Amino acid sequence: MTDDGAPTAILADDEPFMRAALRERLTQLWPELRLLQECADGIQALQAIQRLRPQLAFLDIRMPGLTGLQVADALQGVNTRVVFVTAYDAHAVEAFEAQAVDYVLKPVELPRLAKTVARLREALTSSPTSPGDDWLQVAVGSQVRLLHVDDVQYFESDSKYTRVVAADCDGLVRLSLKELLERLGPARFMQVHRSVVVNRRHVHGVHRAGESLALEIKGRPERLKVSTPYHHLFKAL
Repeated sequence: MTDDGAPTAILADDEPFMRAALRERLTQLWPELRLLQECADGIQALQAIQRLRPQLAFLDIRMPGLTGLQVADALQGVNTRVVFVTAYDAHAVEAFEAQAVDYVLKPVELPRLAKTVARLREALTSSPTSPGDDWLQVAVGSQVRLLHVDDVQYFESDSKYTRVVAADCDGLVRLSLKELLERLGPARFMQVHRSVVVNRRHVHGVHRAGESLALEIKGRPERLKVSTPYHHLFKAL
């Protein structure tokens, strides 16, 4: 952030036309964003981030010198959020592991970039240096989304990943249910099954059928089974 409070960023892409197109769209969507430097390869990008310490870095993945992924991996101890902007959708999981805020495919469409800008604005407002415990980086298909935990309806254990379900998002995080509960706290989330944790604010109703209990989640057709060890949570209902 500059002295006048403007958010800061660098932009890296080895194709001048792509850099110009992204710069134009960012200027249109986020006029107060200060682009500190444009870089034509990964080495320039890494040096610029280490020297200028921008809040954001928009990185192509396939660049000379260092790839965007290698640049992100080298940013230990640097509080710069990374958005990958690439023509290839095969690197989403790697981007997710590199803690990217978003993964935008070229050609960059204005409505898609507008969503990224909205997420970044909110994230920078809520925490100027890191996404924080209220934000999750969720792999959704070929993209990595920044999702606020209040928007999560429930988590479901899925092999080595955990499924994240929200009204407009169904993706994966590499955190266990135990880790999520410890991070988010019981005031907002509760475990109702060995493989399911729900957001209390999204529970619309509790349904009984004999000895069975199931939760109705706002806006969703499925009902989530409450296993017997957790029935006591709904004893008063």
